[in-house]
Amino acid sequence: MKRLLTLAAGLLVSLPSFAHEGHHHGLSDGLLHPLTGLDHLIALSLIGLLASQSGKLKLSLAQSLFALVLAAVVANMGFVPPMLETGLAISLLVMAVLVAKVLPRSAGIASLVVCLVAALHGAAHGNEVPASADLKLFFAGFISSSVALICGGYFIGKQLQRSQYGEKFTRAIAGVAGAFGLSALIA
Repeated sequence: MKRLLTLAAGLLVSLPSFAHEGHHHGLSDGLLHPLTGLDHLIALSLIGLLASQSGKLKLSLAQSLFALVLAAVVANMGFVPPMLETGLAISLLVMAVLVAKVLPRSAGIASLVVCLVAALHGAAHGNEVPASADLKLFFAGFISSSVALICGGYFIGKQLQRSQYGEKFTRAIAGVAGAFGLSALIA
């Protein structure tokens, strides 16, 4: 429980806008980018939690990484979706609803949402890479961190499924994620 509280405290201290500063020059910056923005950290962890509920980690990883990388490359070439920050906030709300199982969901809809969420966050990553950055190193770093966050969410979800209060904790996590998304949407 102490580890979970330490992790939660670390998440709360992370500044959501820090990941959108635009100071990315190599591998270490790529590794840190998904970890320094609470919105990225939450979205990727929720993808892992959702994968733990369906038991399809490999499929979720493949879909997420494809959408994430494709959107990052396209955004880095200059095409950035309009109202990206609003889309990022909404993506957290939608993922929170799916993870909390508030509404009935199909595997197809969950897969589509995962791809859209990953694409939005990939576009944010790709948009923030300066022209002087070593793209190969930056993308290698952010892909590695993204995989780690998705896998982390998956393994947390699996541990929660074994717990007597796992469903309540999962809903609480989804509630906090949704609250963060709502506050980002309002701000």
